Amino acid sequence: MFTNKTSLIIPTKNRSEKIIKLLNIFKTLNLDFDEILVIDSSEKFHSEKISKECKLKNIKYFKTKSSTSFQRNFGMNNINKNKYVVFMDDDVILFDDTFEKMNKCIEKYGEDPNIAGFGFNQFEDVKQSFMDNFKSLKIFEYLNIYPSTPGKIAKSGWQSKIINLEKDVVADWVFTTICVYKIENIKNFKFDETFGEYSYLEDLDFSLNLMKNNQKIYISSEAKFLHPENIDRSSFEFGITEVINRYKIVKKFKLSTILFFVGLFLRFILSFFKFIFFNKNYFLRSLGNIYSLFILKKQ
Repeated sequence: MFTNKTSLIIPTKNRSEKIIKLLNIFKTLNLDFDEILVIDSSEKFHSEKISKECKLKNIKYFKTKSSTSFQRNFGMNNINKNKYVVFMDDDVILFDDTFEKMNKCIEKYGEDPNIAGFGFNQFEDVKQSFMDNFKSLKIFEYLNIYPSTPGKIAKSGWQSKIINLEKDVVADWVFTTICVYKIENIKNFKFDETFGEYSYLEDLDFSLNLMKNNQKIYISSEAKFLHPENIDRSSFEFGITEVINRYKIVKKFKLSTILFFVGLFLRFILSFFKFIFFNKNYFLRSLGNIYSLFILKKQ
């Protein structure tokens, strides 16, 4: 399998039970990576458990500061000379054939010079929400505010989701929840460490480096995984972060600031709608969106 030529990088923080479970799953599934690097920013209790497990399994263990962008960059600076690198979160849930399906995909498209990386298909047992249907209206795609095709990035800086795919897609971006990159194609790129500890949108920012060079990501619909523990995105702090980080991306890659602010206005309306009808906590996210405008004005 391609894993024999792969460095696996897993950032983690204070989730010793989850990452130990994940490392055990690799053995159950007979996944043989050339090397596994665990980049840990946990507190002492968790770090001791994780480092002990890594030592038992002959896994490279590093203790760093807390920032997923920094942790992934640190991992890239300490890998062997390999063909591929896999980034994976510590709470990913794999199916028995997840990597078998990805291996078939890489066997077929791995030598394509236009393909720089590969993505997996996140499966969620949820129905399309009103918000998703609203954003998928053709008018928003026509205006380049919200793309409707999975894995695309609009000129506004907003991207479409990559979940529950029914067929393979060639995408502009891929989430670092779990993905494969050709090391040769990304060796000169870094994850943006100014995006904060959680580093929201770091994967979108990173992927745009490839898009700028006319390279694509191939997403396999058959290589499925689960990621049920998504972060809470209804807080005041998240409302600020989602605007500030996306604006950084828009400016860095010379996207449309006008379309960005149009998209932001729609995002605010959607958050406020969620607050009224679904989740009262989204009021705080809406306030965070507004407060972020004052921060941007000062920059």
